[in-house]
Amino acid sequence: MTESQDAARAARDDMSGALQDLSEQSRRLVRQEVGLAVRETLDKAKQSLPAVGLLAASGVFGVLTIAASYRLSMRLLEKRLSPSGAALVAAAGYGGATACAALAGIRWLRETPLPAPSRTARDASAAVAGAAAGAKASGE
Repeated sequence: MTESQDAARAARDDMSGALQDLSEQSRRLVRQEVGLAVRETLDKAKQSLPAVGLLAASGVFGVLTIAASYRLSMRLLEKRLSPSGAALVAAAGYGGATACAALAGIRWLRETPLPAPSRTARDASAAVAGAAAGAKASGE
């Protein structure tokens, strides 16, 4: 009876050790994948920084241009139209230009890859699939 109890205890210890090893390997894998995901996200965000800087500069210059253009267009339009008519024409023109600029910016942003860790997600998915296939093969 003692030998069977010792064998059962040894089997439990082996199973416990295997589960602890699996748990530790899973923790290491998760930490590694999270680290890779963070790194990939930061790399993608860094790639878009020059574009963000250029967009900010163009916004500042755009505001200055609009202010000067507004004054010029109002003076020119008021030579032919009443002040309210001139204001209406200017508002319509600037509204159309705003819509065109917004559409161009949206189109550009859609072509830019998101700063999401897509490569790391693919690699992690492949690693999990490989581990599941290996576990299934060893279980059969």
